[in-house]
Amino acid sequence: MTVEKLQINPEMEFSRATQSVKIPVAYPFQNFVFGANLPFQRKTIVSFDGKKSKNPIGLGDMSLSAAYTSYLADGYKGWDFDYAGNFTVKLPTGNKDKTVTMSGFEYAVPMGSGSWDFIFSGNTLMHKNDREILTDLKFRFNGENDDKVKYGNMFSLKGRYGFLQFEPKFDGYISLLIVIGSDGKYDNPFGSDTIEMSMFIIDISPELHYLTPFGMATVGISLPFITSAEFKTTRDIIIRFGVSKEY
Repeated sequence: MTVEKLQINPEMEFSRATQSVKIPVAYPFQNFVFGANLPFQRKTIVSFDGKKSKNPIGLGDMSLSAAYTSYLADGYKGWDFDYAGNFTVKLPTGNKDKTVTMSGFEYAVPMGSGSWDFIFSGNTLMHKNDREILTDLKFRFNGENDDKVKYGNMFSLKGRYGFLQFEPKFDGYISLLIVIGSDGKYDNPFGSDTIEMSMFIIDISPELHYLTPFGMATVGISLPFITSAEFKTTRDIIIRFGVSKEY
């Protein structure tokens, strides 16, 4: 949550269906932090008979954010207490109409949703000695794209507990993420159709940080603990590698 200088956080993310490179940038100004992120994606598409696959690549949807940060001057029972409110706009920069052809069949490979989406979030960070507790509450309102498709809105709650300083340069964290998503909607000349994508997901994510001469290196894994979603991608294990550097 604390950004005191220009910060660049390149991250690689791997799952069965999608591999991506993200380069978030954050810049502080007084009590505000402004950020941007443009992901580069590689997706894995398997043919209907399972005998062929392709890996199209492309830019994803860019996001721009602004956050107001502050802290509780006197702390709380020995805990330092920081808090922030964040507003993010997701731009439709990814090609939602991208396709690939295998064995005479055309497969849709969207690199983005094609919509303007808005994300409101608030978080708090409490830390004391070698312990840290983060809570993050987020609501995502998805807009409608030019095909009259609106994906379902999403609500998420994340809690993270940090066991800091296993060694002077080595930190460990465990996170619990709860996601609730609603159905989407498709407006067509004959009326509105429901896109069934409601979900209830709980992920558990262990994460390790290690301070290197090049910045804070991170490695983490997201494990789908409980999910009611029908889509296979919501049940994928996700592995992340990254590094955070201030300039």
